Amino acid sequence: MAAANGIPMSERIAVGVDAGGSSTVAALSRDGSYESTVRGGPANPSSRGIPAAVETIAGTVRQLVEDTDPEALFVAAAGAGRASVREAFAAALQVAFPSTARIAVEDDARAALRAAIPEGPGVVLIAGTGSVAYGENGDVRVRAGGAGYLLGDEGSGYAIGLAALKLLARAYDGRAVADETTLFAARVFDAEDRDALLAAVYGEGLDVARVAGLAPTILAFAGKGNRASVKIVQTAAQELGDLVRGVVSQCGLGDASPNIAFAGGLLRENSLLSFLLETRVTSEVSGAAIVRLRDEPARAALRFAEAL
Repeated sequence: MAAANGIPMSERIAVGVDAGGSSTVAALSRDGSYESTVRGGPANPSSRGIPAAVETIAGTVRQLVEDTDPEALFVAAAGAGRASVREAFAAALQVAFPSTARIAVEDDARAALRAAIPEGPGVVLIAGTGSVAYGENGDVRVRAGGAGYLLGDEGSGYAIGLAALKLLARAYDGRAVADETTLFAARVFDAEDRDALLAAVYGEGLDVARVAGLAPTILAFAGKGNRASVKIVQTAAQELGDLVRGVVSQCGLGDASPNIAFAGGLLRENSLLSFLLETRVTSEVSGAAIVRLRDEPARAALRFAEAL
């Protein structure tokens, strides 16, 4: 007997989702065999709200399953560190996928950890639109950061972009020198003067993803030696290093030569930021081994979905 779209009823369809502040990635398997991955827009419930985040996730998942609800759905979401958010998120997903028997939502950090370090103790640092560090050591689970763009996200793409906008504001006030960094920020935000900058930032509410979108170019400027961008990147590396050090200490891994994974869009490629960060971490955490993602976090989320 076949269900909609010619899919046999005996097939077990699982979907894992990595929902971040910049993009959403969903991976599908049938009967435990990986099949395909698709990408969608940002879906951080803290910055976009749960209804908008669920709408984005549902649209992304529907590209994979069309009219058939998956049997199991695991969503690893940036901004889902709080239990109240996870519960509300899961309830909204159940409405979007009424026939799905098993739905689970967790913070994205655990999926990222297991995408790089499949088992055993370790720490992951995620630096994308936001920032968070997460570690596991046996039954001990610790996170640092991830407090969002108002209270945290130190060293993140958002923090880097915001630093460039603050520098632009100071340049318009005559308190800083305009340069390549400030001119770039002014161009992206269509802010030819102070009033235009304030209107762009405050006029229709702060667009976190747009601010974070400045970061890749700031990293490129820093790599070429632009002094303003170098200073911004140095501060980011210091902040990210503090996140790692805090988690290593609380997990009791300081003397255990821990594996430490770098994840997120800012750390995907080698840059001045990754160099400064790796140098600091390996000098401050005895025996630390820096590892890179072995797989997409969405594929780790898919494994969690299959386990449901």
